[in-house]
Amino acid sequence: MKNRYFMPLVLLILTIVIAACGGGGEAAEPQEAAGVTLDYTGFDAFSYNLDTATVKAGSEVTINFTNEGALQHNWLLVSERVDPLEATEADALSGATTGELGGGETATITFNAPPAGTYQVVCTVAGHAEGGMVAEFVVEP
Repeated sequence: MKNRYFMPLVLLILTIVIAACGGGGEAAEPQEAAGVTLDYTGFDAFSYNLDTATVKAGSEVTINFTNEGALQHNWLLVSERVDPLEATEADALSGATTGELGGGETATITFNAPPAGTYQVVCTVAGHAEGGMVAEFVVEP
């Protein structure tokens, strides 16, 4: 009598397991890239508080930039093809510039991270990039 119920029970369990596993062949919906907020500070010693930052391609990036110095400073993201020592506001990637800020001022900008690669953050105030006010901005796939 045990054998009479054993095989149907095994088949029932196997059917339930196979059905639960799915196998519909549909692709998963792509997940939106998560947003990231980065806090940058500019100093009169011609530096930023962050030497490098890393984000995911396509993610929404919010930059909070504070000018801690007395001199004017800005935060500008440029392509790796742009020489940071010759960069101007016109070289900024879309939406990725704070404009020049006076001492003590702050600005917040939001933009979508560009394709994977290594980019440069630069202060375009005359002489600041030459003085070292350049940072690395890495975008991962």
